[in-house]
Amino acid sequence: MLLLVATSLISYACYVRAEQNPYARYVAASYSAIDHWALEEVPDQELFEGAMLGMVDVLHKHGDKHSQFINETRRDIFREEITQEFYGVGIRIRFLGTPAMLTVIGPPEPGTPAFSADIRSGDHIVAINEQPTLGMEIGKALQLIRGPAGEPVLLSVVHQGESEPQDISLVRAIITKESIRGDLRDSEGNWDFRLKADPHIGYLRITSFGDKTEAELIRALTTLASQEGQPDVEALILDVRNNYGGALDAAVGISDLFLRAGLPIVTTRGRNQVERDRFVSTGSGTYTEIPLAVLSNHDSASAAEILAACLQDYGRATVIGERSFGKGTVQRLMRVESGRSLLKLTSATYWRPSGKNIHRMQDDTESDQWGVLPNKGFEIVLDDDEYLQFRKYRQRRDLLGMSTNGALAKQIDKEDGILSADFTDRVLQRAVSHLQLQLAN
Repeated sequence: MLLLVATSLISYACYVRAEQNPYARYVAASYSAIDHWALEEVPDQELFEGAMLGMVDVLHKHGDKHSQFINETRRDIFREEITQEFYGVGIRIRFLGTPAMLTVIGPPEPGTPAFSADIRSGDHIVAINEQPTLGMEIGKALQLIRGPAGEPVLLSVVHQGESEPQDISLVRAIITKESIRGDLRDSEGNWDFRLKADPHIGYLRITSFGDKTEAELIRALTTLASQEGQPDVEALILDVRNNYGGALDAAVGISDLFLRAGLPIVTTRGRNQVERDRFVSTGSGTYTEIPLAVLSNHDSASAAEILAACLQDYGRATVIGERSFGKGTVQRLMRVESGRSLLKLTSATYWRPSGKNIHRMQDDTESDQWGVLPNKGFEIVLDDDEYLQFRKYRQRRDLLGMSTNGALAKQIDKEDGILSADFTDRVLQRAVSHLQLQLAN
């Protein structure tokens, strides 16, 4: 399976080639000299990681900003972004108030261990496995709550309006990190993929592209089509704002849902612009006629740009918002140290169906060709203040949804700064009016 962050092994042939390269021998000799003669004895692992970071830094200096060395400490967190899985109990937590209390934000995720337990939005977690959380860093709290699936974790919880903690034992399970969201959650904690302003329009936020994203999107579309008592969904909005990308396979699979057969979705090119892979639509999707809008901003990157560019090039979607980030490179993920660490190495660029470049080179200016531009007449640029307001607006809706927990809402407003009462998501509003006009005609 080819990914933007593609998985592969460093083959035996690579080692043979390295042995034939005199610089590989020079590095090995220097390592041996340092290991044997240096005044200060340095752990071998630190010498190795220093060499890897140094080589990657050279790539950065030559314009490749996306290659990186991922050591053992960061490896599992990195893999979570692609596999969309971790071991936990299914709650969102944050430190709020003075003194800062570890607080459950929003209802537990449906189907998780916390969902069936007596854990509520706004609860304070005062201890984890009998370790007090007061003064604890959020990373430490997450580390304690997470752990091997099937093993218990003890949370000491104080419900709002109560003073005494209640001990709740949960058994950790595999938690799937969702990548498809609606605008608001319903009272049961599930995403509503219809817009309240117009239930004829489906709204699907793609927050990342992982192993499960395509299946998630298909489930959401199936849900929209099967809701009794609701009008038919006649148009869709795909929102990839602030989506930094992820798996190439997911972007290709989602694009395929909306295209007739035989259309190139994206091609990749290696060194010297030699074409490596060409991905072509299969025609197996059932949404080849439905009107589409794609919402983009300056943080829409990589796989998000593949989707937006493909649907725009074939006239399947109107891109609305801001010019995208311009990250058009493919990273190959290589196992190092028998898999204990990883090397994410840029190995190719990808190109949109029109043959235009997406990647923003180091010296490119605003007038150069890169990224995905909104369709003519659909550019909506947010200044810094409006963008900050949008992020707060979106975060608040994600955290609280349709929650009636007014006390928690006030606490979050106090921490983050209260939003303007008249804030409007102008990009989403423009997409709705555009699709309504299409449907009316």
